[in-house]
Amino acid sequence: MMIDKLASHYKEAFSLAYSHEKKGYKWYKSEDGQVFGILKEALSEQEESLLSTLYISYDSGFGEHSERSEKWLHYLYGENSPPFVPSANGIRCYYFFSKQPVSDRQSFEEAMQGSIPASTILWISRHKGIIFEESPEPVIDKESFDQWIDTFTSDFFIELHIYIGQLHKMSVELKARILSEQASFEVIYNLFRMKKCVTFSEALPVLFLNGSVSGQLISELLRESLEDSELVQTLNVYFECNLNVSLTAKKMYMHRNSVQYRIDKFIEKTGLDIRHFHEAAAFSLMMKYLEQLAE
Repeated sequence: MMIDKLASHYKEAFSLAYSHEKKGYKWYKSEDGQVFGILKEALSEQEESLLSTLYISYDSGFGEHSERSEKWLHYLYGENSPPFVPSANGIRCYYFFSKQPVSDRQSFEEAMQGSIPASTILWISRHKGIIFEESPEPVIDKESFDQWIDTFTSDFFIELHIYIGQLHKMSVELKARILSEQASFEVIYNLFRMKKCVTFSEALPVLFLNGSVSGQLISELLRESLEDSELVQTLNVYFECNLNVSLTAKKMYMHRNSVQYRIDKFIEKTGLDIRHFHEAAAFSLMMKYLEQLAE
């Protein structure tokens, strides 16, 4: 990785920990959002010119980011504290890419926040970014998103692609999980380029085939659900019964409402709507994968 080579070359003059206090540094941002700095005195004119060609010059004062998105930026790509308290409700990230640069960012952000309330947009480049939705609804209305993307395409004259991430827990593991999802978005965009909106569940089989799945990618909320042995047993029978709640209840000698309650609680906790085939298939894949990791 080029940034690792820069760190090795400049040694103590290199920093990933952006701070307003470090006035002697020249700061840059890579295409994937990584902010890094190099002491100005360690740079020759030729080196500075080359770096400016390869990377975006970064200055937090130029108004590209809101105060909230700045906090997310330096949490994900620096060493800052997370911009949330661990006890807060969950979060979902939306990773977007536009083939054309977004010229009117203010109007774009206003329209985006009208569609995804209580969200923060972090621009990674002029073409792509991450939307952070705190305390989201557990289940995504995919149809609404497809219509929403069509509206953005016509209003802003851009070709927009969205990758909808998992429901995540606010925890110390969140940074690694978001960065893993962001990396998987790069894979998915190249493979699903004709599709405007792809959910994590739809993408997962392809990510497995591509070898792009790691333990870090899978939501902690899902892992926690799998610690409930009664729930796991119920879900296994539910899948064997082709997602038929009545047949599941019959096989388990349980009341139908009890089975439905367990399924509904799982959906509410993880955001995986296993009443639908592709989400049930994605969960089954993740469950088998986590079982293999534990062996």
